[in-house]
Amino acid sequence: MNHDEQPLKLTDLDYLTGDHHLQMMKAALPYLNVPQQRTFSMIIKMQELRRTMALFGDQQVAAMGLSPAEKAPHSPADMLDAIKPYGNTREQEMIGLLSNLMRGITMPVEQMKVFLSPDQQSKVDTMQLMMQSMQQTTDQ
Repeated sequence: MNHDEQPLKLTDLDYLTGDHHLQMMKAALPYLNVPQQRTFSMIIKMQELRRTMALFGDQQVAAMGLSPAEKAPHSPADMLDAIKPYGNTREQEMIGLLSNLMRGITMPVEQMKVFLSPDQQSKVDTMQLMMQSMQQTTDQ
């Protein structure tokens, strides 16, 4: 694991599509030979996929706010706050900055971009476009 990366955190979807049996199977993988690891890994992922399909078929996703019939009550800034804990340190900083920008807490984007590398500026531009399109869909 890179020094900048944090341990993986489970999301609501992980909890809804997994169970302790699948986690037990995952924990056993290193003790199997490679062909068995491959087979069991595929079985685990197929079970998670099956549970995901059942989840959407049973309309249980409304509990996660994923119901297609319901309009999402959250803003793009709220979404950024929700994904922030899953990023590495640098991504968390960028996501926090974008979230604050969307809420009007910090300096304007154009002022902020002068402190960024060209690659980071490009990423900010892409995120701005994504947020603008998301905001337009939530406003409709």
